[in-house]
Amino acid sequence: MQSVSFATLGYTIADLFTFYGTYHEKMIGRFLQFFYILGMFITISLPISYYYDGVSLYSYGPATYATYFLVALHILAIIGSTIFFKAHLKQRKINAILVWMAIWSMCAIIQFIKPQFLIVSFAACIGALIMYFEMENPQSTISRKTGHFSSAVIHDYFNYLYQSKQRFSVMMISFKTLGDAATENKMLRKTINMLSDFLFNIESAKVFDTAEGYFLLVFESNDFMESTKFKIATYFQSIEDNPDIADAVTLLHPFYTIVPDSSIAFDADELMMLLTNFLPNNHETIAKNEIIIDKSTMADLQKRKQIEKMVVAAMEDNRLEIHYQPIYNVQTKTYTGAEALVRIKLLDGTLVYPNDFIPIVEETGRIVPLSDSIYKNVFTFMKSYRIEKLGIQKIELNLSVKQSENPVFVSRILELINNNTIDPKLLNFEITETNSIQSKESVLANMEKLMEHGISFSLDDFGAGSSNLNYIVDMPVEIVKLDKHLTEEYFNNPKAQAIVKTVVQMAHSMGLRIISEGIETEEQKIAMEDLGIDYLQGYYFSYPLPEHEFLRFIQQFNL
Repeated sequence: MQSVSFATLGYTIADLFTFYGTYHEKMIGRFLQFFYILGMFITISLPISYYYDGVSLYSYGPATYATYFLVALHILAIIGSTIFFKAHLKQRKINAILVWMAIWSMCAIIQFIKPQFLIVSFAACIGALIMYFEMENPQSTISRKTGHFSSAVIHDYFNYLYQSKQRFSVMMISFKTLGDAATENKMLRKTINMLSDFLFNIESAKVFDTAEGYFLLVFESNDFMESTKFKIATYFQSIEDNPDIADAVTLLHPFYTIVPDSSIAFDADELMMLLTNFLPNNHETIAKNEIIIDKSTMADLQKRKQIEKMVVAAMEDNRLEIHYQPIYNVQTKTYTGAEALVRIKLLDGTLVYPNDFIPIVEETGRIVPLSDSIYKNVFTFMKSYRIEKLGIQKIELNLSVKQSENPVFVSRILELINNNTIDPKLLNFEITETNSIQSKESVLANMEKLMEHGISFSLDDFGAGSSNLNYIVDMPVEIVKLDKHLTEEYFNNPKAQAIVKTVVQMAHSMGLRIISEGIETEEQKIAMEDLGIDYLQGYYFSYPLPEHEFLRFIQQFNL
């Protein structure tokens, strides 16, 4: 019993040695060994008696009492270690040890009172089984589907490598998808199964199956990683002629997330954060085959995290400012619309503009709560000042793709409208053309539901990036906004002039109206009016203005 309790104490504090260093490890180890040997010597030296009445058999006497006393000290040391050093121990380990010690202590008390009940040894065996199944069961570390290490032990392994100050390299193999969901899932399973079998041939790496459609390979050397990447690329090339898998290779592009040197991360948590932040999760990264996470990448990610934190703090502290840029109506010669544009006001009073944070919050998913805050501010402004009485017919609001796909987007917008008792016809959502809309049916369904309540839509930034005329055909928009760059090119490039003229004619023939952004001179204004543009927007008319300045501007020119 003393040997079992001593071994348990050593098992409990073994994880602490990596935190306190070799010197402390030796000192603690020698002290405990001395205490154990001394206790054993004392116990063996003491007399022991036996009781047997033909039915019950048990030992008693000084040696037995010494064992109870010494094991009790061990148990107290074990419980004290788990509580005092809990920050350095795994929670699962703490729970398992405390359960074992509770069972063992209870059985020891019972046997001490009723020595004929020999249950202490039984309790020790039960405790050992608990520890085995909870902490040391090898089956819990292996993925049943693939036979590789499971995702449950990735973090623990990284912890071990960092604590033992071993440098290593990491390569994550994931897949970028191009097809529909049903086809992708079938192909993904087939590809993963074949790749899993192949990865057993990679002896230079420990392979982890994340159970989320990708594999994690950990190398002791960056050289091994480069050679492994070459082997995997060769493997994919070799199976392209296989009719059972060729479609999967075409549809599911292998993507490599590579950390050449683990020292760029401080610990396991930071490394896991890095890896998860660089998984391919949209179609915009489809052209790239790999990303290498180095110090510059790390710095960029930290900057993005700071920006995300800044946005969250601004929402919590109510430091979002909405500025309004007037939109000029060519026909009425008045300002009948305005685009709502968000700014973040820092604690020192400076403003941060959308281009500095909107792309980042869109990627991280923060765009949804941010947009909700923007809409609440805009609707409150519209309700407070009854802007329709000033001649404003539409307030333009930017709509992110993630919001337009959200199934609760419609109900949330309608609730905000009802709470502020504003006319839905005063609202126009600008949706940007993008290749990342994966659930187009959901987007169109949400648009149609809002249109039933009088809300209109416009296609924003037409002419930026990879413009697609199908957007004008497919989307139920009433307005097309020409991108600022396309407007600028109209005055410098004959091809751009032909494109703009064609778009205007086509849109008007479809009953759509045109807004031209980026108007900065009177010559541009006159040229766009002559072209038949319906609305104009740009610095020539006004910069985006804070609420009260915008109201004064509209009162000056509309009333």
